[in-house]
Amino acid sequence: QVVLARSCAAAHLGSLLLWAMAQNIPALLNHLDAHREASTLSLAYASIGDEGTTEVAKFVRDNPFVKYLDMRGNNIQSKGATALANAIKLNRSLRSLNLKWNAVGRDPAGITALSDVLKSNLTIGHVDLRNNRINNVGARAIGEMLKVNTTISHLDVSWNDLGVDGGLALLDGLKHNSTLIDCQLSGSKVGEETLHEVAFLLRRNRAAAAYKSSPDDTGARVAAADPQTSHLAGGGPTANAAARSRELPTQPGPLGAAPGGDGQTPGGKAPQGAVSRAQWTAKDSSSLMLRLMMKEREQVLPEDKLFYQQIAEHIDKLLLESNKHKTGRVDGEEREKLSTTGFVEREQRYTKEIRQTEDALQKAIADKENLQKDMANKTAELKKLNESNAECIRESVALQEQATAEEQQLRKELRDIVQQKRDLQDKLALSNKDLELLQQENERLRQHVKAFQRDVNEILT
Repeated sequence: QVVLARSCAAAHLGSLLLWAMAQNIPALLNHLDAHREASTLSLAYASIGDEGTTEVAKFVRDNPFVKYLDMRGNNIQSKGATALANAIKLNRSLRSLNLKWNAVGRDPAGITALSDVLKSNLTIGHVDLRNNRINNVGARAIGEMLKVNTTISHLDVSWNDLGVDGGLALLDGLKHNSTLIDCQLSGSKVGEETLHEVAFLLRRNRAAAAYKSSPDDTGARVAAADPQTSHLAGGGPTANAAARSRELPTQPGPLGAAPGGDGQTPGGKAPQGAVSRAQWTAKDSSSLMLRLMMKEREQVLPEDKLFYQQIAEHIDKLLLESNKHKTGRVDGEEREKLSTTGFVEREQRYTKEIRQTEDALQKAIADKENLQKDMANKTAELKKLNESNAECIRESVALQEQATAEEQQLRKELRDIVQQKRDLQDKLALSNKDLELLQQENERLRQHVKAFQRDVNEILT
């Protein structure tokens, strides 16, 4: 649960970091152009969807440098998967394809397109398709791809709703595949029996791969000794033994082996009394050894006796190796049984937790889309408000210019009035001065009149 929580937190953080890119295709194109010569292209949890995946597909189609493509957590569906498949068809450099935490299998057309392209692909070795809502129809497409693909060594289809039918389809494809050495099926509900069969086939492929890389290795010798893997390793030592046995002369007797091989008649049918390989028991082995000893005693020539002795020694060695292999198989099955105890309960619990996390992730994506819509509406409203604000600013500027002109006019008129006031004040000052002079003259005249009357009175008296 802690790991799952950390994974979800990392997904959310990555989504926030690349949110701008998810909203702007030109930004995505700039990011791709900046990594044109890089061997690794990571767009994990960018939520670019099918539209962005189409642009990435165009980039991958023409890019000779990219080897590792990480497209996890991008809500890629059928359209994006089909575009990516068309790009992979023309690409010759890609080595690893990571598409986990998408919805490629929601429509079978997407996973079918990818599987059809991977059938003939000769470069991709790792494919991660976990948690992609792949059902049994998509599993059949993957199984058909495994029948003919010769390069994929690691495949992860965990936490998909493959079901029992899908598991059988994958198993059928794996039976014809010799290169896949790792196939993850956790939480896919394919059934415990299918899981065991797949594990056996993967061990077979790993042993065959070990033989091809190092023929002297212990695992290589086991692969060469196993009839189911010896043909994958070019036949190994058993091929030479078979060739030598074909050179030996056919001996009549109780063995009854016709030149057709495997105890069958030239007509292809087993003779009466023949025991099939699946029904062979220890009692049959003892009977065969006894018959060989009797046949050896009947021979007269030393070379014939030596021939039967060699056959008996070879059969003893084969029986010893067979017992060792049976013991190893029983031990391996016990270890596998112990390791898978409680697997179903853990699988159900993990499936439930994954579904809950997936639902939470889908809810978060829906909330994110709603928030994006709200942000788009708010952006439109903000644009309108900005336009209205710009209009108000233009009107305010016009009013300010008008007010400035009126102010200048009033200032001019005020200066004229102030000048007129100063002129009137000067005139008033002059008038006051004249009035004062007139008053002084009037007073002088009064004094003069008084003096004149006094003189007249004095004269009259």
